[in-house]
Amino acid sequence: MNLRKILLTLSIPFICVQAWTQCDTKITAKADFAYSTNSFGAAIEEYDKALSKAGRDKALKSCIQYQIARCHLHLNDYKNASKEFKKLLKNLPENPVFHYEYGNLLKSEGLYEEAKEQFKEYVAKAPDDERGPMAIKSCEDAIAFIKSPTCHKVENMKVWNSKESDYSPIIADKKGTEVYFTSNRAKSTGKENQLWDLLNEDFWSSKKDKKGTKWSTPELLLGGETVNSTFSEGSGDMDKKFSTLYFSRCFGGKEAKKEGGSGCRIYQVKQIGNKWDVPVQIALFPDSFVCVHPTVSGDGKYMIFASNYPDGSQGGMDLWMAAYNKKEKSFANPVNMGPGINSPAHEMFPYLKADGSLYMSSDRVSGLGGLDLYVCPKKVGDKPAFEAPENLKYPLNSEGDDFGIVFEIGKESGYLSSNRKGGRGHDDIYHFEAPLAKILLTGTVRDIDTKEVIAGATVKFDDGVNKFEATTDATGFYKKEIPFGVGYKIVASKKDYYDGENKASTHELDPLKVCKDTNLVADIFLKTQKVDLEFEIQFVFDKCFPFQEFNDTIDVMVQILNENPTMVAEIGGHTDSRGTHEYNMTLSQCRAQAIVDSLIARGIPKERLVAKGYGETEPRVLHKDFVGPDSKFTFPKDTKLTDDYINGFKGDEKKFEDAHRFNRRIHMHKISDAYVPKKEDDNN
Repeated sequence: MNLRKILLTLSIPFICVQAWTQCDTKITAKADFAYSTNSFGAAIEEYDKALSKAGRDKALKSCIQYQIARCHLHLNDYKNASKEFKKLLKNLPENPVFHYEYGNLLKSEGLYEEAKEQFKEYVAKAPDDERGPMAIKSCEDAIAFIKSPTCHKVENMKVWNSKESDYSPIIADKKGTEVYFTSNRAKSTGKENQLWDLLNEDFWSSKKDKKGTKWSTPELLLGGETVNSTFSEGSGDMDKKFSTLYFSRCFGGKEAKKEGGSGCRIYQVKQIGNKWDVPVQIALFPDSFVCVHPTVSGDGKYMIFASNYPDGSQGGMDLWMAAYNKKEKSFANPVNMGPGINSPAHEMFPYLKADGSLYMSSDRVSGLGGLDLYVCPKKVGDKPAFEAPENLKYPLNSEGDDFGIVFEIGKESGYLSSNRKGGRGHDDIYHFEAPLAKILLTGTVRDIDTKEVIAGATVKFDDGVNKFEATTDATGFYKKEIPFGVGYKIVASKKDYYDGENKASTHELDPLKVCKDTNLVADIFLKTQKVDLEFEIQFVFDKCFPFQEFNDTIDVMVQILNENPTMVAEIGGHTDSRGTHEYNMTLSQCRAQAIVDSLIARGIPKERLVAKGYGETEPRVLHKDFVGPDSKFTFPKDTKLTDDYINGFKGDEKKFEDAHRFNRRIHMHKISDAYVPKKEDDNN
């Protein structure tokens, strides 16, 4: 048992009217009192005595068994709690609450398939409760998370942990070489708390050696006699200057009367040299309510903390935000963070990361079991507002309680607290890190027709903010390491070639899922300027406008012109040799102009384009093998489609027509690189 478990019992979320919080009978009076004061070990003994006196009262016996099961749960004794729930399900199988709570118990043991079956029973018996389907989904999600873990590596900080509870680490200096944490290990200040049956918790500290490789054996907070009192202290945060500690202090037992009663409150204390000043309470709510786990924003303008204050509460422990009051020199006027952050369950242990993100722990239905760690990314803007909580998944979360996360300064690593299996004590502190994989962007620049590699090509990368470039080696190869979360426009250029373009993006790559170095490939193909760019565009018979299905080809021409923004181009029109020379010249000029008009309509400046008709005067020389669309005959590379060559196919109509068709074309020829783009052309 530790204070964290006590806090979880202070506000128990409502489940169902068919369950009990106490049996409220004469024979259970002592047991009920022990339970209400969180003395769960004593409560079990008293409930066992009451059970022997219950006789044949089935309802009372079930109530007592239920209370015993809950006591075992509070003590993390899942084995005995499971035995009691099995008895309950046998005696009162119609009560849906037993299925729900037994399902949660099984989740806390990592038995997700078995838990799912209990939640299905709950849904069948309590179909109107939306938590039932959510609980089933949480089991399915947990199984998926474990099968596909994030890249985090989690390691027990054995040097810090004891057989007792050690949790909620705090980075205590700018270099991250000292850490404070909460512990109720032997030699903690004060006597054993009679009300809670545990040693009071204190701040302990550990420092790195001069080499920065080893941590020292934890000791009570140096000079912290005013901080570590006979009550329980812990779970806090340091300000940006690492000169002020904000922390929780909880009172209980007879000694609490001196402080105005039981409860938990938030204090701040300044460090002066190696000593600490007298702690000052930050009055947020009446002392009868719990206020714990303070965390302060980097600019010091607001504090977030956990409380069971009921007004505006979503249920259980909620997170609240208090703004800094310059006049009062303290935090005041707390506001509940609302249903976007809080739930009917418990939200505790908030932590504000340097980037403004809010981390917290919650035992809401959607978790893997017990308390889970969540992150609420900060919304854009100056106002402190946050996105909906996102589960940090496995292995940062486990089937147990996972809480009290903190990040090392300037790193994506840090520490968390957990009572997961395999620990040294009740709660242990773990170090976590997610080694980021390298993303290597590679590619080869080639001639689009010959497929030969192009050495010495310049490859430019642009993500909209940053620009850089590389040069291809003798094999036409380039490479560049790039970060996660970016998208690049990649343009390759080389003298005597038209520019080529490709794209690459790491937006879809999750750095917490891509655990190994990854290679993205973006090859680029360039077209030589030594050969005219020729395009197959068919026109309506005896007309100047093309068929609509060739609009895509015109779009390709637009792309080439946009990729080469300084190029001035001639758009040439060609016909086959049939028809008079005069007619063919007029028709080809008209068709060339039609393509120019289409390019202008798509945003290409008219100053960059010249239309010229060639009629039948320039028979085509094939720069590669061409396959006739009707004849399927392969016309070999370097063939010149003269009348003499074409007339050789007069006996084969399909080959004859295909050969003439290849002569009816549009070409784009570079005239110069003299065009200077205007500002309004920049997006072209």
